[in-house]
Amino acid sequence: MKNKVLLVVLLIFIFFGSFLSNAQDKKDGMSRWEKFRAEKVSFLTEKLELTPTEAQKFWPVYNELEKSRWEAQKARRELEAKVHDVEDKNLSKKEIIQLTRDFSSSMEKEGQLYVKYNEEFLKILPPEKVLILYRSENEFRMHMIRKYRDRDKKEDN
Repeated sequence: MKNKVLLVVLLIFIFFGSFLSNAQDKKDGMSRWEKFRAEKVSFLTEKLELTPTEAQKFWPVYNELEKSRWEAQKARRELEAKVHDVEDKNLSKKEIIQLTRDFSSSMEKEGQLYVKYNEEFLKILPPEKVLILYRSENEFRMHMIRKYRDRDKKEDN
């Protein structure tokens, strides 16, 4: 059963995730981004124990969130670069105030995404699985940090 769900999820991921793919650093036919996404899909699928019906409804919505989150974070990173470079530029007080407002607004937009998609997930999954999703995303983030930290240690030796 889990193998069927994983297959369905991977097919959905390939279909919906392809537009997010960045073809840089191709190795073995997959970019680092594609490998990361495939590992994340597999990790979340295992943790959530999605039924085929849940998976069919969940992954398109989750991929939509990921795309929106990526765009919001990209915009915020661009603002962070401007904030970082403020010392190098002679901005007026008015321009600085606008920059602070733009920056705080970008954080608010990310928060609004979570509020919106939380409601979407609650329409698709039982509330317990939505909580597992949030916990699992954090676990995956920590897993990847450890993985890359360990990889870097091996390369240093």
